[in-house]
Amino acid sequence: MSNSFLINTSNRIRSTPFTSRNELAGVKKYTVYNNTLLPTIFKSLKEDYYHLIKNVQLWDVCAQRIIEVKGSKSLSLMQYLFCRDFSNISSGKAYYAPIVNFEGGLLNDPVVFCIADNHFLISLSDSDLFNWVSAINNSKEFYSEVKETDIFTIAIQGPKSNELAQKIFGKEIQNLKYFNFIKLPFNEEEIMISKTGYSKQSGYEILLINPNKAIILWDLIMEKGKEFKIRVGCPNMIERVENNLLSYGNEMTLKDTPYDCGLGNFCNLNSDYEFIGKSALLQQKKVGFEKDIFKIQFDYKRENKQIFFNNLPVYKEDVEIGRATSIVWSPKHSKYVGFLIASKNIVNNLNDYYILDKINFDLSHIT
Repeated sequence: MSNSFLINTSNRIRSTPFTSRNELAGVKKYTVYNNTLLPTIFKSLKEDYYHLIKNVQLWDVCAQRIIEVKGSKSLSLMQYLFCRDFSNISSGKAYYAPIVNFEGGLLNDPVVFCIADNHFLISLSDSDLFNWVSAINNSKEFYSEVKETDIFTIAIQGPKSNELAQKIFGKEIQNLKYFNFIKLPFNEEEIMISKTGYSKQSGYEILLINPNKAIILWDLIMEKGKEFKIRVGCPNMIERVENNLLSYGNEMTLKDTPYDCGLGNFCNLNSDYEFIGKSALLQQKKVGFEKDIFKIQFDYKRENKQIFFNNLPVYKEDVEIGRATSIVWSPKHSKYVGFLIASKNIVNNLNDYYILDKINFDLSHIT
């Protein structure tokens, strides 16, 4: 886990307008997310965690690539693409919305911004969705305008984010409700600010178009944030696992349905209209959804303790029942915590005790 390495950028692995600012801030590790650099560690995983839950951080999350969909039939296209009910969708609001393939397998779990009745932005988690949306648009003759944008996203996250946002954007920002957004002028351009973000520490995401103006805003936020002990940061694995924030590609993949990973509430199988994967999900519902997602907590004492693991086999009486993901040491619980997707019947019949590398741990269901 201590090994470090460099990532060469190219047309296949993109930097962002803020990569230079991340490097000035001392970024130590990146991952590649949607073919784009995404910082993962600055000081250390634990130091970044403690700072995030006490102060405020500025994140470069341009790796959340954004697809724009607009046109007279764009709402019909969105209703066909997503399993969330969009019949009462409203402009100025954002929607967490799983998208599945024809077999019900999860393709992505993006946030959809409704700009207008015929205009949407899809902010992606880590999987390429542009070709899928474009192909469905044309093959089903919706003929909407679908394009992968160069909209850049930054995030202000942490308990002091509200104070900082008010200082920069004015008092009206405090009235912004969770999963809502507004448009505000900045430096002779319009920016979009949403009450969203990949942490449970409160915060905002800001969508920008002009990279030059984006850098100006970044530097302004850092300057105004000094009194709040601001740092450049990134989504933190400890914080997200403690707060049950799932990661597509880690916790859930194409092999899982939304019902397997606690996202069934974002699917509407009772809608009057057809959407991709609906018939497959209805068929599975008849026989019952077999799997569910569980939160793992366990003690693990060993020398040179690693701070996180991933994709570890979980056994009961030498039979593998699933694989645990995003396992990280939690200062809040003083235990390792992580996730497991497994058969509900197995979990319910085994008195909540399993074996992971010969270590006992208990499980709690994610609601």
